[in-house]
Amino acid sequence: MIKNIFKNITASPLKKGFAGVAAATAVSRALGYARDIFIASFFGTTMFADAFFVAYRIPNLLRRLLGEGSLPAAFIPVYSGILSEGDEERGKKLAGNFFSFLAVLCLIITAAGIILAPLIVRILAPGFAGNALQMRITVTLTRIMFPILILTTLSTAAMGILNARKYFFIPAAAPALLNLSIISYFLFFMKGGDASDNIRGLAVFETIGFVFYFLLMLPSLLREKVTRLKYIVSDFCGNSDVRRILIALVPAAIGLSVMQFNIFVDTICATFMGEGIVSALYFASRIYQLPLALFGVSISIVSLPFMTDSHAMKRGDELSRNLFTSLSSSFFLIFPSTAGLIICGGEIVKLLFERGNFNPASTAATTSALCYYAAGLLAFAGIKIFANYFYSKKDMKTPVKIASASFLINIVGDILALILKLGAAGLAAATSIAAFFNFIALGIIIYKEGIHVPKTFTIKLLKFILATAVMSVSLIYIPGANVLVKIPAASAIYFLILKILG
Repeated sequence: MIKNIFKNITASPLKKGFAGVAAATAVSRALGYARDIFIASFFGTTMFADAFFVAYRIPNLLRRLLGEGSLPAAFIPVYSGILSEGDEERGKKLAGNFFSFLAVLCLIITAAGIILAPLIVRILAPGFAGNALQMRITVTLTRIMFPILILTTLSTAAMGILNARKYFFIPAAAPALLNLSIISYFLFFMKGGDASDNIRGLAVFETIGFVFYFLLMLPSLLREKVTRLKYIVSDFCGNSDVRRILIALVPAAIGLSVMQFNIFVDTICATFMGEGIVSALYFASRIYQLPLALFGVSISIVSLPFMTDSHAMKRGDELSRNLFTSLSSSFFLIFPSTAGLIICGGEIVKLLFERGNFNPASTAATTSALCYYAAGLLAFAGIKIFANYFYSKKDMKTPVKIASASFLINIVGDILALILKLGAAGLAAATSIAAFFNFIALGIIIYKEGIHVPKTFTIKLLKFILATAVMSVSLIYIPGANVLVKIPAASAIYFLILKILG
């Protein structure tokens, strides 16, 4: 069973691409957890941590809108189509023109964001209004970190260029330098004393980390010769290919960024729920995003160029095969990850973060959010892969319509959580419920387009569910074992059951 997960693509570059991205992502995420351990230990779930995470999410939302996810979805189908036609010069001109367009756009937005930071913070963190110090710190941190928008958007543009050319490892490894920058701050540069000074230093090194993030990809980009001066300074507004991408970018940004919008609504509501809720949501999201990044995002990154090629060459069977191979490859480890996080969530949070200023109350709040976020892992991963099906066909409207409805569901859920005082758990539950609506709706539309679920996929899914159920029982009934023992033991049981099932 395990050996057959990638059976349909054994001879293709897709498996190799996923393996490279997953390995690089695993290293980056491991460093990311080390980074978060330092942040949790020094700042816990205090108002300083809340201020930092709100400030970070402001440029982060914009980079999601303009960059990660939406930009590759709009750029890769157009760029790959040009390359498949053999027009290398046109492809390089498009890449250079689009790169310069993004640089100018993000520079303008960043300047406006720095100037309007007080207004932006008042809108997006209204619950901080009663604490003048927290509001002032959040504004300062927002101004320090707003340049992240330029750096990360250009990095994502570079990633799109490299991914379209089937280079996956370097773009996936680049975030590791960001995490190393933060770790170095805590190890070598942060001094004891005023927490407000320390949190400002953290923001500075966060921004520096994104500089390294971009610089790591620059050599590969230069090697492709898309950043030569004649391409950068040429008339990017007059490039019809750039206009095609821009037309696709707006709906793609809305469709793929719905989760970020949901997180922002969560954050706004969390600012009214008391100190520490914003931080609890952040730390919980960092934990569940590890399996999502490894087994959802990694696969979606690699699958988009291949789905695009399949559609461009009118190979419908191959497109369907890539879609369900991607889903089964993702769900293979998403199912046990979900069960593990729900059952062992409290122990995992305690192991990772409970030290220093991160106390048992912080652990309890983070665990409650983690369990409900984890419940939505299947949907979070599935949305990314289903969306690729539509983007490979240059259909940007369908995911937008579904995402908009999902967003409204999340808003209603968050308001109910606020009214009923459900805390971080209620906000996370609303996000997961909205994600399942999104996932199911996209699946129904794909089915109506004639892409039916293969019998082999259904059989695999049933085996994953059965193996996960047995694994879950073992997690619950392994008496008195440390989580570091339980998780490997339960994982071994999961793989053993799959092997027995064949």
